[in-house]
Amino acid sequence: MSKTKKLDIFNLFYSGAAVVILIGVIAKLLEWPLQDLLITGGLAIEALVFAVSSVKFVDVIEESSIGATEATLSKVADGLGSLTAGATVVGKGAGTGSYAGHANFGADFNTPTYTDSSWQLLEQMDVLTLTKDMFYHPSWVNLKSEEYTQLTELFKTLFNKKLPSKDALPFLIKFPVAFPVSDIDGLVLTTSHNVTTTEVEVLYKALRTAEATYLFDKAVIEETGKGIVIRPRKENEIQIFGGEAAAVVAHAQKFHGAHLTISPVQYFLQETIGLKEEALIQYFIDHANTSDESHVASLSDILASKSDAVKQQLFNKFDTVTYDVKTGAGYALLKALVASAVSFQNKAEGSSLLLNKVNIKTETGASINRLDVVNCSSETVYFGKDNEYKVTLAEIFTNGELQYKGHFDALIAKLSEDKVASAAELQHVFDLTTEDTVSDLLSTLNHHLAKTNTSATGAQLSFVLLCKVFINS
Repeated sequence: MSKTKKLDIFNLFYSGAAVVILIGVIAKLLEWPLQDLLITGGLAIEALVFAVSSVKFVDVIEESSIGATEATLSKVADGLGSLTAGATVVGKGAGTGSYAGHANFGADFNTPTYTDSSWQLLEQMDVLTLTKDMFYHPSWVNLKSEEYTQLTELFKTLFNKKLPSKDALPFLIKFPVAFPVSDIDGLVLTTSHNVTTTEVEVLYKALRTAEATYLFDKAVIEETGKGIVIRPRKENEIQIFGGEAAAVVAHAQKFHGAHLTISPVQYFLQETIGLKEEALIQYFIDHANTSDESHVASLSDILASKSDAVKQQLFNKFDTVTYDVKTGAGYALLKALVASAVSFQNKAEGSSLLLNKVNIKTETGASINRLDVVNCSSETVYFGKDNEYKVTLAEIFTNGELQYKGHFDALIAKLSEDKVASAAELQHVFDLTTEDTVSDLLSTLNHHLAKTNTSATGAQLSFVLLCKVFINS
């Protein structure tokens, strides 16, 4: 091909005027006589050149040429033969990471390289119009043909986006100019669509291959009477995995249905869901409605197999739990906590947590707890080596404390009948397996005096003094 040289007029004027200006500056510094004339002349020429160069004609792509199809891609393939073989292709990664290219094509998507000749070739073949209509990611070249076909249909249905054909991907990857990698995390789902399990799996696989699963943070997938639906996520809505334990799923549906949406039982979805397993259990505890007895009972059943530390969090949600003997109010809630306490690995810890929360409201309206109970079959307490000193329990406990144990016995019998635990386990959790010692009786008396804000009577003072002499000596 012959080449001819042509004088660039604009370049001549640009450079010539610049030379005149520079000489004028030198003349100004050296105070030559023609300094002002030289500067003024150079600037005038520059102004004239800029004025002329402001008029410029550009090529306009007509609307009919936008939206290249397979024919355009064929031009790309034909053009590859005339370009340098093995040219480096680059492009920006998308999603949560960057795509490092595909081994079969030697692609490297890190630093873009553009050349004037490459862009001219693209313009001649109308390839630049592809990027306006096409959603493209190089990693999808690894999908099977049938998977890519399904993905193409899904993108058209869900996002109104077009994908290049599977055969075109190798050309786009190997082309010497970087094709923009589409922003997967920018996809927006505007309405709900029915999809099949296979389609959801293909969509998940494509997003995972592109290292971007953020879409599942903006959409939810649920199983309805009409099949599987993918739709935009509502405000405050959280997706949970449908493959959790049956009791966990049932609890979520019954008590957290307004905020938790259950996915189909497809285990590939589990990776995309953040609120699952132990995190989901923690959510249940944090959002437990402690005024709803059935809610607490359901949660207690779920926590039965969890660690003592997790169960303790449920107990910490309560100040006190009151069971009304006369009306039965509070029994279901107490029953749930007793069942939880019995399931503790550390039985003493479970018992302590329970007894710190439980109150019983008697038929007379009195509110009692385990510290009010006297668990002693003997009617008299003896002191001294030969039992020469004695005090009767009726003289020490004058406000019915000796009858309070009967309320706990009745509660244990009711719980045992409801198969919460065996009578022996319930006796243990309520700390009624052994009779009170003299020290225990003294603690009960002190608790009674502090609770009623009363002073000790003569018999009570005698008991206290005898305890100090014979127990502490």
